Amino acid sequence: MARTRNTAIAVVVAALALTATACDNDAKKTDAAPAAPTTAAAAQPTTAAPTPTAEPTKEPPAKLTPAAYLKLVTEKTGSQTSAKITEEISLAGGQITATGTVSWAEGLQGELRMDMSGTPAGKKLSALTGGSTMTARYLKDGMYLRVGGQAVTELDGKHWLHYSYADLGQQGAIGGDQLKNADPVEGVRTLIASGKVSEAGQETVGGKQTTHYTGELAVADLAAATGRGLTAEQAEKLKKNLSTAGITSETVDVWVDADNLVVKRTEQAETKAGPFKVTVTYADYGTKVPTEAPDPSDVAELADLKAGKGGATT
Repeated sequence: MARTRNTAIAVVVAALALTATACDNDAKKTDAAPAAPTTAAAAQPTTAAPTPTAEPTKEPPAKLTPAAYLKLVTEKTGSQTSAKITEEISLAGGQITATGTVSWAEGLQGELRMDMSGTPAGKKLSALTGGSTMTARYLKDGMYLRVGGQAVTELDGKHWLHYSYADLGQQGAIGGDQLKNADPVEGVRTLIASGKVSEAGQETVGGKQTTHYTGELAVADLAAATGRGLTAEQAEKLKKNLSTAGITSETVDVWVDADNLVVKRTEQAETKAGPFKVTVTYADYGTKVPTEAPDPSDVAELADLKAGKGGATT
């Protein structure tokens, strides 16, 4: 019976094209900064109260604007380097759920378990890989996808398929330069860059009391985003990615706890493929993250398979 390695690879690549669980490999760590109070008065030292007749008339302390406060959040959250995350991605009628741990200290590293049963590719993937749930390990050199079922046979007994970030970009996946950034600070920077951020109230998220901030980022406004949380290069890159996806504007929301740490963020927009929404929740900042590559003898290179080198043949 004919071997179907190329079919297996094609299905895995198609599934990855729906995946938005990774991050930009060029993400940089933000310098650490202590948590800051939200009012100027909170930073003043405590002194003995003067007598009523001596007390001068004072204006009430001014509360920081949402954008100014979120700048402090980027500093505090940016001083962290890892977290446990749960990410839900909805696109073109399909949904992917990913859970795991990630580090953004030197680009994305970590491991996510992706449930693709809610996607059109999930059923095909299940037959080829032994299930609709896959494990992806992100390291500096790219992503390692663990496969099972028929795919292992087609890969001559190997259980991992390695994609460089360039491979992901060439396959049209939400990867390479288009990968969503798992760094929680990125969502905050994007929200600041909108120039239209506002406080939406107090909400409980994951058992924590949080403050909800929201804003709408329009592609047309990105020219003025430099100095509002994004560098000129970051603003141009974001503009290119949004325009390529057919997005003219997106809504960004973040939830921040009392420790000035991001607990949750969402991004949603209309794309060429239909409505898109990603929701990421963060917990256990500072958690340990796996950063070891699989045994090379158990890894198949996507680039080699595409070129017809080694392994099974069609």
